[in-house]
Amino acid sequence: MRLHIGRSLLSAVALVAAVPGGVAFEPLPWDEAYAKAEETLGRMTEPLLLVKGACRRQSFWDGGLFQQHGTTQSGAPYFGFAGYFLYFDPHCDGNAETPPRWVLAAGPPSLNRSNDLDNDGSCSTLEAHAASDNTSSPPMGTEQEWQMLCDDSGNFSSVNLTLQMVPEGEKLSLLRGVGWWHPENGWYTLKKWWYVGNTVAIPRLNVPSLNMQDAAAGFRPTWAEVSGSETVWPSLLSMAATWDPVVVREFAEALGREFKQKGANAILGPSVNVHRVARNGRNFEYLSGEDPFLGSQLVKAYVQGIQSQGVIAVMKHWVFNQQETNRGSENSIVDDKTAWELYYPPFQAAVDAGVSAAMCSYNKVDGIYSCSNGKQLQILREKMGFKGFVQSDWWATHSTSVHAGLDQEMPGIGSGRFQHEAFFSADRLEAADQEAVDEAAKRILAAIYRMNISDDTQCTPPHCKDWFLKNVSTPAHVSLARSAAAKSVVLLQNEHAVLPLTASRVSTIAIIGAAANASSFDPNGQGQGYGDWATGDYYSGGGSGHMQGGEVTPLRGLKQRAEELGISVVASTSNDVAEAVIAAKSADVAIVVAATTSGESRDRPHLHLDGDADALIEAVQQAAPRTAVLVQAPGAVLMPWRSSVESILIMFLGGQETGNAWSDIVFGDQVPTGRLPIMLPETEGDSIPVETEEMITYSEGMNTSYRSDGFRAAYPFGHGLTYTTFEYSSPINVSMCGQTEACKFRVHVNVKNTGNRTAPTIVQLYLQSPAEACHPKPLLKGFQKTADVEPNATEEVAFELMERDLSYYDAVGARWVMANGTFVAHVGESSADIRQAENLCVDGDCPSEVTPTSVADNSSASNTSSTVSNSSAMSNSSAAGNASAMSNASAASHHEQPEAHRTTSTSLDIALLALILLLTLGVLALAVVLVQRRRRSGKSPGISSGQAACSNGHV
Repeated sequence: MRLHIGRSLLSAVALVAAVPGGVAFEPLPWDEAYAKAEETLGRMTEPLLLVKGACRRQSFWDGGLFQQHGTTQSGAPYFGFAGYFLYFDPHCDGNAETPPRWVLAAGPPSLNRSNDLDNDGSCSTLEAHAASDNTSSPPMGTEQEWQMLCDDSGNFSSVNLTLQMVPEGEKLSLLRGVGWWHPENGWYTLKKWWYVGNTVAIPRLNVPSLNMQDAAAGFRPTWAEVSGSETVWPSLLSMAATWDPVVVREFAEALGREFKQKGANAILGPSVNVHRVARNGRNFEYLSGEDPFLGSQLVKAYVQGIQSQGVIAVMKHWVFNQQETNRGSENSIVDDKTAWELYYPPFQAAVDAGVSAAMCSYNKVDGIYSCSNGKQLQILREKMGFKGFVQSDWWATHSTSVHAGLDQEMPGIGSGRFQHEAFFSADRLEAADQEAVDEAAKRILAAIYRMNISDDTQCTPPHCKDWFLKNVSTPAHVSLARSAAAKSVVLLQNEHAVLPLTASRVSTIAIIGAAANASSFDPNGQGQGYGDWATGDYYSGGGSGHMQGGEVTPLRGLKQRAEELGISVVASTSNDVAEAVIAAKSADVAIVVAATTSGESRDRPHLHLDGDADALIEAVQQAAPRTAVLVQAPGAVLMPWRSSVESILIMFLGGQETGNAWSDIVFGDQVPTGRLPIMLPETEGDSIPVETEEMITYSEGMNTSYRSDGFRAAYPFGHGLTYTTFEYSSPINVSMCGQTEACKFRVHVNVKNTGNRTAPTIVQLYLQSPAEACHPKPLLKGFQKTADVEPNATEEVAFELMERDLSYYDAVGARWVMANGTFVAHVGESSADIRQAENLCVDGDCPSEVTPTSVADNSSASNTSSTVSNSSAMSNSSAAGNASAMSNASAASHHEQPEAHRTTSTSLDIALLALILLLTLGVLALAVVLVQRRRRSGKSPGISSGQAACSNGHV
């Protein structure tokens, strides 16, 4: 027997960065970084030249702060801003008769020439020019007439520009992004070879540009020629399904390397919001799934992995951004207790891991936009201890809110026609509280110095083309992407042990469904005729986090491995039912691949699979001897056919190696180890609906997912089977930690592999708190993935419970309080499959026995439902390899007709019994009607009676 202490408990040892050369980058301590930032801020005394008033076509440099770079051959100064240069040219076409002028061009002047400084023999390629013979300074002041290219005709128009010197312009340039422009007849456009987010470099002070790129699951190929030169990793929700901080850390390190090799020094991720709405279009982006503890453990690993490569991590989206519908205007109302116990913890975990930056969200909180919400930004900094800088989501700034705690406006171009609508323009920042401006600049500089990007940045836009085109996807990264995707696969059921498929049991398989051979969607592609920026596919969700290219389809991956094993393959890669039935009848096992996707900016219209897949699956299972369904989805889906098929697996958008990952699991080259990071609802009504009103009140509090009695699960949170079975021995061993230790309790449990296949399992601990904590259910407070356990071998798993695990948020006192009394530690395979329970007593008069609260008795797929007292054993039989144990425990009627009495009873006794029975049935029927009404209405459940006395406070 081996002792296995969870990896999350040994993060300092087990999560050692695997960087080239074996040496991890160590960020500078914050106090040292701030000292360097203070010193640099004191040197930011060079005045910059502000140019504003340009026409819309020139919005890229309109409002730019031009730095003086030197002098030309004539002795005139020249200025630069983001790849554009302002300089004096005696004769811009080389003709001595052409009058002298100040010109603005997309390129630096030649310092070896006395005229025609762009060396093209023409003045027509200039962006703007103004006649002047003053070599020492361009025309300064307001309404200076310039000739400017305002359209694509090549003709110059007369435009009045304002040029003025800004004494402390250098620090202001840190607070606003660059790189975007607004064509006359188009939408906002990113300039070629610029990153999604950029700031200008200040070479004089060795301050680099911030080169920030989407997103948390891969380097976003912003242009078609970049696609294919980076790895398309599994989505963050897919990574959450691994329940494995080590896998997340390995992935994050590799991802950080790819970003760095692409010239980026910041990654716009991770997305950490805890799911609330099952139909949220961005759920695939969120690493936390539906649980704050799961999210906290994985977020720490992600942030540490990214930043071990010297790349800034930007946590997002702060805060209460749980749906896409009306995301730019909706107003989230969340009480304090719910905020601190359910939605804040992954952000706190990122802060504790040393995250460098945060991105504020589009929505309002308590009527104030998130990026202007001083109270929420104060919570982030003062209560959570965040020391990095806060940037807005793109166009999420609604005021010059530097005083409220916003440090940087992105992308830096205003939402209207003219640049003055940018809220962090130089003139607006000059009018703002200068102490707040200085603090914002220091925060940004501190993050730069802490991550050493001042000395380690590869390029400065627009001179980053070679870095964008560099192929950074290596065979090792592709192998890691495949392994991670396979480890994310969740085996939901496996009747009759249909999986894994072997040549000794199967001679022919049918691969069925349009999703089996679906291609990825390229928003930069030509002639696609469908989709847009927010369109996702079955490998990657849509929007700013979308990746594409190089996908191994399920058909390709499964077919290749089947043929290697000598198994014949027939395929029907459409959703044509008649064709699918023919294929299914010719095979020993039919594999149906069904999928759906989602994207940023809009929520899913429903939770069904695409292409009428439900009907396809029903038809196939009637025709095939055995049926396995592989689901690719961005989050929760409905499976009304689940009792009709033998095997079901789900992958939450697995990236380019999807097909190979499926083959690894289906044919048993790897055992499935994934667990659900969300609850899969039984019906659409078993989830919180998308709100269409502007005000969204989180009235359900913590009663979401497995924490709610009002929702029934088709498959519960934490569920996942494998190709063997595990037994949990009794009793659990609980001990108190020493007085000098950080933990309060240690919980030990022995897990035995009772099957015939070597495999790991993921042991989960749900903690039931005393009533004063006002928790609706036992909450996840520990999980550990064991090493591979051989058949008949036993693994000892140890959990450490910290003071915060035993605490609740007291909204009245605005503080964390450790509860007193009896806790119950529930240990098992999922929130619905609890195998053992044990009491823990904290500083109180603890009774010898406490009846544990069921963790998730709302699951129609729960494996065990027995209630235990104290340390009495729960059922040890595992449903891991046999989904017949996934029966609906609620199917048994509790109202069977009683047998006739063998003893004599009076007619009065019989009448009373009948009356009591009728009244009981009436009450039960009324309760059923009320529950069904609530579920049909889609309303989230209210606070249970046990919670009625709790004060949740208000954020």
